Amino acid sequence: MHLYLLGLPGAGKTTLGRQLAEHYGREFLDLDAEIVAAAGQSIPAIFAAEGEAGFRVREAAALRAVAARPGPPLVVATGGGAPCFHDNMAVLRASGFTLWLDVPLPELARRLARTPHGRPLLATPLPPGQTPVAALVAHLTRTLVARERFYAQAHLRYAGSAMVAAVAAALAAAGFAPTPT
Repeated sequence: MHLYLLGLPGAGKTTLGRQLAEHYGREFLDLDAEIVAAAGQSIPAIFAAEGEAGFRVREAAALRAVAARPGPPLVVATGGGAPCFHDNMAVLRASGFTLWLDVPLPELARRLARTPHGRPLLATPLPPGQTPVAALVAHLTRTLVARERFYAQAHLRYAGSAMVAAVAAALAAAGFAPTPT
């Protein structure tokens, strides 16, 4: 059973995913990296050429390929919108254990404001008089409203500082029993 990490941009899916993979002795996979490798172009380039709809089709195909992959279970960082399109949440839940990293929006905004990123859905001009953090909080609030019903279907919602030991303990308490690789 794969372990899938879900959440808004900046929630730490990739960072924590790598740490959990090491903790459990599993391979780590970033779904966005799989899409980039298959497409031979960056996510911003895919968005520019195909729009969000084209990207979401590629994302669903990549997810289904990962879910059907033979071999030992993985720790997978999904894109923030992955659970919300093409019945992907059903695929995630059927092929693994889903963990929603629920980080407070102001913290997400601070993280995103201080790190360079190529996130097409965050690349919008600032409204007049608004700080980058305030604009990001507003955008993330709208995004969470649209995505929360999908994230809420996760097997476990983890709110708090995402330290590996604490997350692993919460996973164990929720019934996630990683199989040895």
